[in-house]
Amino acid sequence: MSGTFSFGFSGDDISGEEDSSASRIPISSPPVGNVSATDNISSPAVAPSVYNLEDLLSTLPSKISYNTLNINTHAGHNVSIPRRELFDIRLQLMAEDRGDSQALLDGLGTGDITPNVYEGGFKTWECSVDLVKTVLDRDVFGDGVILGDHGIHIVELGCGTAIPTLALFQLAVTEPRHRYKFTLADYNYDVLRLVTVPNLLLSWALRKTAKTDWKSDDDLEITPEMLHHFLADLQRCGISLEAISGAWGKQFVELLSHDERQVRRLVLASETIYSPASLGTFTETLLELIRGGGKAAVMALVAAKRVYFGVGGGVDEFCRALARLGGEAHEIPCVAENGSEGVSRVVLEISCSAVMSQ
Repeated sequence: MSGTFSFGFSGDDISGEEDSSASRIPISSPPVGNVSATDNISSPAVAPSVYNLEDLLSTLPSKISYNTLNINTHAGHNVSIPRRELFDIRLQLMAEDRGDSQALLDGLGTGDITPNVYEGGFKTWECSVDLVKTVLDRDVFGDGVILGDHGIHIVELGCGTAIPTLALFQLAVTEPRHRYKFTLADYNYDVLRLVTVPNLLLSWALRKTAKTDWKSDDDLEITPEMLHHFLADLQRCGISLEAISGAWGKQFVELLSHDERQVRRLVLASETIYSPASLGTFTETLLELIRGGGKAAVMALVAAKRVYFGVGGGVDEFCRALARLGGEAHEIPCVAENGSEGVSRVVLEISCSAVMSQ
């Protein structure tokens, strides 16, 4: 598949206020086909690959610029999440002067995506903010909602800037109570190294800095000593991190199939059902991750707009795909909101039907 999806806005990232008007609305895509059985997941455009944190950290420059996104939840929680600035990402790409960077630079400037090349991961999309509110208000790390005696594995599909994961990561480094494993998955390796991992480092730095000393817009100096301290602190807190690039599908699921049965899994995804072309594979992958939890508890949350105009994607299409594959979606109360363009948003809890999950 080739071509470009346009989101119809200038390409600026969502602002530091949670009610930004930025929308992930592509305007053209092939029509959705029949959803196949799980055993017939199509071959990925780019085979998934796993990267360790140290390798991704080694690609960072000596300084990164950031701004801070402030999120207030319905239950009164608040979290500040620093994110690498788009212009800083652009500067690094230009300095590296790679021959294959043009599509990434174009995406940074216009907000467009190029299927199988750049899928929009440099930007923060508004449904990811809804997902942050959900995981904080439901207190997924407390009261036994998802945590068990053997820890938790958090998987974010199509993570991009990884805002939902970052909110939970900050809790894990601030009050370490269990073992935590974070898997951050994005189609683009460059998104993982240029924004996902830098954002993890920024969230850690924020939590280890006195509030009076932290600036909402500034530069973070990155030294070998800081990176050593970062990695040592993660080990002290019982946190492990890995990143996966490439497409969803059989190979992707197999990379995550080595979980211990007792480790509970939390699967997160936002703005991942806008394209009918990838809806079937995403749905199959999501359900396989739920079933792959075995006897361990699994919670899966998907945030999305109800309708993605012009392409046929949306919540109804997703729910039909789920039903055909033995899944169910339950809307979480008091989360749905209307965006500035009048498109309502929702967070869904996904499960397997009783018959299919046996």
